[in-house]
Amino acid sequence: METPLVHLTEIELESVYEPSEDSFLLIDALELDSGYFEYNNPTLCLEIGVGSGIVITALAMALKKFCYSYFLGLDINPHACKVTKKTSDTNNVNIEIIQMDLLNNIQNKNIFDIIIFNPPYVVTEALEIFDNKLINKTWAGGYKGRQVMDKLFPMIPHLLSAKGIFYLLVIKENEPTNILQLFEKFNIIGSIIIERKIQGEHLFVLRFKKVIH
Repeated sequence: METPLVHLTEIELESVYEPSEDSFLLIDALELDSGYFEYNNPTLCLEIGVGSGIVITALAMALKKFCYSYFLGLDINPHACKVTKKTSDTNNVNIEIIQMDLLNNIQNKNIFDIIIFNPPYVVTEALEIFDNKLINKTWAGGYKGRQVMDKLFPMIPHLLSAKGIFYLLVIKENEPTNILQLFEKFNIIGSIIIERKIQGEHLFVLRFKKVIH
């Protein structure tokens, strides 16, 4: 999977998350499933918290080679929305960008074939997730780094299509095994598909699919 070109100015870097190891690991995880995508032709793809737009742009670049898909990117940060649009334009793909807090205005209609979430996962004091600095919202995860993602998890079963896949980036401190067990209660089965140790962090990408009876 090709890595998109991303250009962030010094001013943009003050409020927009710069692509890092977690971004690249998510792209690697998506590449592992490229054969599955080609077979199933995903129609609607969503990324929550797009940041620079590097991940959803990489997905769009890959999928346009063999299918027609619609790409939607969400972010609470208006600067991230603008940067993602710039990233998609630079790499010649079309991504619809909406400024939104998590999934507050998305209808529960089980329509998304791919959902991607690289949440704020760093363990912080609980109040740090309410910091008004936009750049802090990209990483401050509160208690166990889970306060933001735990808020979103119950929404996922209502958004995934029958063949849908949810990709989640977490670190060891977020207790990935506990997250897998939590999703089992939603009738969604998950697994760790790729992991990487970097300085100071142990990153995991979890992949979830609905249990079809």
